[in-house]
Amino acid sequence: MKKTSLLVSSVLLMFAGLANAHGPVRAKMTATVTVDAPAAKVWDLIKNYDDMSWHPGIKSVKGNGSNDKGAVRTLTLANGGTITEELKAYDAAKMSYKYKITEMSNTGTIKHAGQDEPLPVLPVGNYAAELQVTDKGGKTEVEWVATYYRAYVNNNPPAELNEEAADKAVSNVLKTGLEALSKKAGSAAAHVEIDIKR
Repeated sequence: MKKTSLLVSSVLLMFAGLANAHGPVRAKMTATVTVDAPAAKVWDLIKNYDDMSWHPGIKSVKGNGSNDKGAVRTLTLANGGTITEELKAYDAAKMSYKYKITEMSNTGTIKHAGQDEPLPVLPVGNYAAELQVTDKGGKTEVEWVATYYRAYVNNNPPAELNEEAADKAVSNVLKTGLEALSKKAGSAAAHVEIDIKR
């Protein structure tokens, strides 16, 4: 009887330990802005997959000029880093497209748990996103949804590669992009709403 109790206690402790020691959790961030301009005008600014001149964080884009599924673009960021993305779906009629990050440069490394850990330009893993433009009776709603994990795949991530770092970086990309897009479309100051779920 005593052996059974010890076994049950050991198993319970093991499961409790596993519950507390988890890896990255998928996040879904939705950024939304209402633009005081027609949907066609707003879509015209973002419809070309390899043109991100509307985003202040992007210095230049190298692509093949295609909006076809599988098209690849490489973004050079204002800070000099690069991000390569693949177009996963494109629907001109619905004014939307989806893409996924396939490669990123690093800004350096940090020492963590006795290892050198690379610091990617965007501290995320498995990042995919969708941009959607919707007519709202003369105004436009732009929704930018990103799904991602933190960059560090093991337990106990360093501060630079944890969930908070990932959320802050993604929020900055989406918010500054939508604010700039709204301004470029001729709209007044935009209020970007951010919602995150895990």
